[in-house]
Amino acid sequence: RQLQPTMPELRRRRPAGASNEEPNKKDDEPTDGTTAVPAHVGMRRKKSNLRSKNFPILPCGAFLGVIGFILSLYYRRYGIQMFVDRSFFDLAHSADEWRGIMSDKTVVLLGGPHRAGTTILWRAIAAHPDVSGFGTSQETGVDESEGILLQDVYSRYGIGMEDIMSKVKHYENQMLGVGRYALQDEKKVHLTESDPRITRDNLVKILNRFGQYWNMTQPVLIEKSPPTMTMSRFLQAMYHVNDNDGNGDGTKKTDGPKVKFVFITRHPIANMMAHENMVGKHSHLTYEVLMRNYIQMHRYLLEDMIHLDNDPLILRLEDFATDPAANLAKIYSWIGINAGDDTVKEVLDERLGTKIWPDPNKRYRERWCGKAEKDNMSVHKRSAIVAKYQTAIKDELASFGYDLESWCDY
Repeated sequence: RQLQPTMPELRRRRPAGASNEEPNKKDDEPTDGTTAVPAHVGMRRKKSNLRSKNFPILPCGAFLGVIGFILSLYYRRYGIQMFVDRSFFDLAHSADEWRGIMSDKTVVLLGGPHRAGTTILWRAIAAHPDVSGFGTSQETGVDESEGILLQDVYSRYGIGMEDIMSKVKHYENQMLGVGRYALQDEKKVHLTESDPRITRDNLVKILNRFGQYWNMTQPVLIEKSPPTMTMSRFLQAMYHVNDNDGNGDGTKKTDGPKVKFVFITRHPIANMMAHENMVGKHSHLTYEVLMRNYIQMHRYLLEDMIHLDNDPLILRLEDFATDPAANLAKIYSWIGINAGDDTVKEVLDERLGTKIWPDPNKRYRERWCGKAEKDNMSVHKRSAIVAKYQTAIKDELASFGYDLESWCDY
């Protein structure tokens, strides 16, 4: 019987026609004694190189880092509400609940032209121990914590969107944003008690939004929005739409909050130049537009004053800055809260946290009048503005006490 070959024997045998090369040599192995690199290893390296080109880790990381840095800047300025729907934080009180909450409150509504001192006056009033404001921009998520930017019941007039609008030609001739919103059609900007948006549901929406920023244990609540100057009658009616009415005719306000208006204004030339300083010389805001906007806002205010309850107050920034202690005492007394010297001193020295400059118009006056070393206003440009608007400022708006021609005499 024939024996089967063992495995070692099979390995030692060579197939017929085999070459004299070593049996274990592969075709692609070098014959000079060096070590061959398997073909699949090179393939892996090529794939790895392709993968790194398709997914550049370092550039992506740098891009994400820049995005993260920008978002962190916005967070530091506007807080978490910059990234979360504002309605998430709204209160959930009903109209009846708000009637009870607001029945013994005083609501102070502050308005005036942008760049006219509304922010410093708002901070000074809100710094009183018995007053609650909205807090900082980091707490509210909007510039200067302005109420108009927090709500969505009435128009914001493009305020806060100036940078975007200045880059889009579509908005070039539209009267939106700071410095020109009052030049829109009167029905859009001069809101009164006949506005159909004055409803209980809308008041509840406003209060549930504002209420999250107010300290509702305080007797006085203040809200600041420059456009209050053109919509005071609308706001007065809105805050009283939820009142009980003993006569049933919708006119007699019996148990709602006491709503008081305070307005602050500024010399028209200083206000005009402060706008330019804020938005830049290359925006759509010309001196002509800024002056017309200023005049129109003050016209609306004068027309509305006789319709406002509780003795509305008008201040000039120049007077307030010259003697803030006396003016704050006057304002506190007008509101009905402690106006003693100790309280005023505490507010100005400790609670306010910023300095009130005695002459806020100085740098603008020096530039307008040619006293600054650079960037002086041309005499022709200055004379044209004065000649065109002096009559409106001095005569039509005489109650505010401003004069264009004599500004350089100070």
